[in-house]
Amino acid sequence: MSFSMQARSVPAAGLPQDFAGVAAVFADTDDEFDRLETDLSISKDFSEVHKLCLTAPPGHGRCELPVFGGNVHEDPAGIEAPSVTLAASEVREAAEFLRTHPFDELWRAADGGVGAHWGWPEAEVRAVFAGHYRQVLDFYGRAAEAGDAVVKRFLY
Repeated sequence: MSFSMQARSVPAAGLPQDFAGVAAVFADTDDEFDRLETDLSISKDFSEVHKLCLTAPPGHGRCELPVFGGNVHEDPAGIEAPSVTLAASEVREAAEFLRTHPFDELWRAADGGVGAHWGWPEAEVRAVFAGHYRQVLDFYGRAAEAGDAVVKRFLY
């Protein structure tokens, strides 16, 4: 079974207010492989990337916005995973967190707790997460710079 998080930036004025609106944003995608070049997509590891963002030292702005945070929209039919939206101000907050918390700082704070279950050498796991972090940082940086909002969906 595959599972992933997909995020797409949208003009702030076009931010969906419900689950159907988020589904409409992703109407041009059939699955996790069918996405725009500017989208953010993380397969399997998105929950661990979330944990990494929460490892910021106390008092240094832990942030859940880049992965799970935002306004949750439940599927009225109860079939799909919830979707999430972030207003432009939250996108700027997420981008600022990522910009001011370098990957190395978070990785050290995690002290091996992120991705420990992989069973790979730490250098390989670290490289995977460094790549994810760069993608998240780049995505939110572009969205914040454009003044966009963000919609996220989770595919299980």
